[in-house]
Amino acid sequence: MDNTVETLSIEGLRGFAECQELKLAVPTDNKPGSGLTILVGPNNGGKSTITEALDAVFRSRPVSFSEGKRNKGAGDRISLRLKFTSGGTSELCTVPTGGSQTHRPNGETPPNACFYLPSRRRFNPYFGSSRETRDSYTVNQANTLQGTRNTPLDGFSGRLFKVQQNIEDFNKVMKQVVNPVPEWTIEQSDQGQHYVKLDAGEHHHSSDGLGDGIVSLLFIVDALYDSKPDQLIVIDEPELSLHPAFQRRLAHLFAEYAKDRQIVYATHSPHFVDFKYVVNGAQVARVHKANHRCVVSHLSSETAKSVGRLLRDDHNPHTLGLDAREALFREDGVIVVEGQEDVIFYPKILDQLADRNHLSRCLAEEIRDRLFGWGAGGAGKVRTLLALFRDLGFAQVAAILDGDQRDLMSELQQDFPQYDIHAIPADDVRSKRPRAAQGATCGLLDADRQLKPDFENELAELFSSLPNPGLPESTVTETPCSISTKP
Repeated sequence: MDNTVETLSIEGLRGFAECQELKLAVPTDNKPGSGLTILVGPNNGGKSTITEALDAVFRSRPVSFSEGKRNKGAGDRISLRLKFTSGGTSELCTVPTGGSQTHRPNGETPPNACFYLPSRRRFNPYFGSSRETRDSYTVNQANTLQGTRNTPLDGFSGRLFKVQQNIEDFNKVMKQVVNPVPEWTIEQSDQGQHYVKLDAGEHHHSSDGLGDGIVSLLFIVDALYDSKPDQLIVIDEPELSLHPAFQRRLAHLFAEYAKDRQIVYATHSPHFVDFKYVVNGAQVARVHKANHRCVVSHLSSETAKSVGRLLRDDHNPHTLGLDAREALFREDGVIVVEGQEDVIFYPKILDQLADRNHLSRCLAEEIRDRLFGWGAGGAGKVRTLLALFRDLGFAQVAAILDGDQRDLMSELQQDFPQYDIHAIPADDVRSKRPRAAQGATCGLLDADRQLKPDFENELAELFSSLPNPGLPESTVTETPCSISTKP
């Protein structure tokens, strides 16, 4: 069976009272990020439940779902169903008589296990000796459903022994996130227990003293470094305990591996939602609550194409930047304005209205916090952002246009009747003096945005001379993610 997953249907697990379908990205033409499926949304929306569902349905033996994991609104029954690109299916559901036990109703052979990492990535600091290949580790983990989300992943210590035998391959991948790579070995105490010994210059730390970020990276890099094309990797909250710089590098690393693998992750970090990968085929799904039930909403392919046009606008690079991507994690209530100066001046207007007792200070602060990023990058781009929020299931969205955009306001009111579209009672957010004609400027780039050859050598020298904290001099000219994802 082709194990490339097309969809996951989930019903009855935790908050999923009604059947919801998750579409998974399928790697395409070796494009970076094309195999990424990115789950976003507020806390308690159901993202972790989806990652757990993928883990469960891929398990090699039927699992049990305790009473607290079963949704009473779904009849106290759970149904998880995979559909593959080959047309095949695989289903896991609770037995007809009820209770915690499960079966595969159509008698299918379960698919090969996915490599699943829960958000609480930790292992007991002292462990016995074992050796776990990728296949044996995946199968052994798959035979033991986590009782709680805080359970240590004890089988991981066996992976560490295996990593030591392949430390060069492992460190090549770790180096893409942390450079220099932490030096560690597996040591044995006089009492016979093993532990990780981390070199810290003149001192050493044991497993018990490893930072949470390094522990998390050990798990994540282990999931990647010996993976094969067409395999599925599922990670819940890869950003936990990681510095923003590490998050950015890890996001690029995921995109490289997702050229020919399926990688699903649930995240609360805007660093892991890069729309350039969405243009390449990555799926963005918002998992959220509606009427106290978990709902999955997808960004449509049509809206993804429109988003691609926003990315090509050199004059408004912040339209889909980090500030903008934070909106994907809101519960609801986004306000879209035209541009950067609106985001700057509307808060000033709100403060003045509050000072003059026209608005409560609390309401003024709330509206300020709901403004979308640095604006839409122009009135003509508001439509794309409204479509993005509509696709992702936002119910309470507003747009504020300049007063000279009333025709556009009428069009948007017609096309998005569920949203509040307004125009201010003036042509612009602030008054502006006439501008004198501006003379020509000689820049580094020509009219086609191509670097002029006359500047190449000087610029290369300039950028090569810049400090590169965390990167040794020998790697300055290397491509940051120049790794091979082939076995």
